[in-house]
Amino acid sequence: MNADITITPLLAAIAADDDAQAEALVLQLTATAEPALLALAAKGNANECWWAVRALAHCGTPNALPVLAATLEEEEVTVRVVTAMSLGALSTRLGTPLLPYLPKLAACLADDAGAVRQAAADALVHCGDAAVEPLVSVLRFSGHEGARSRAAYALRKIGTPATVPALFRCLNDPNYLVHTYAYEALDEMGLLETQLLV
Repeated sequence: MNADITITPLLAAIAADDDAQAEALVLQLTATAEPALLALAAKGNANECWWAVRALAHCGTPNALPVLAATLEEEEVTVRVVTAMSLGALSTRLGTPLLPYLPKLAACLADDAGAVRQAAADALVHCGDAAVEPLVSVLRFSGHEGARSRAAYALRKIGTPATVPALFRCLNDPNYLVHTYAYEALDEMGLLETQLLV
């Protein structure tokens, strides 16, 4: 079946501003629709791009990752938000193919829009231990305090043994939010009490 035909009903729902129908159609798509969705994400208007990215979160393959990485730089805030969220969703399905794109996703922690920063942080949480190194890089090298606090937030949410060394370093961070997220994470893991008893 022609991929363009596959997304024709979706395009009609988008044009009609029928979000409920568009979402229902997205959930019916398979990887056969990916070429048409990638073209729509790259060349469509902001609303079409948003839905294409949303659909790729559901049915995208590793072939979608370069286009999604580029879409992280779209002018429209809502498109950047849905792209970050889609990359987080794809990390659950695709795993290691996403690894080369994690630094670019982590760079979104310094986005001008708070909604993008939060979406990127939540997406990185979905990536689990694979996101620890890019998050630590943000904490160490970024001068953007919003990015640093979102990185600490993500490390707290990941909360695995791989996060512990970075969280302990954050206990002395001058940024109050970074310090607080680290303290809360280590406390929840029972590691602060262990350190005090030793």
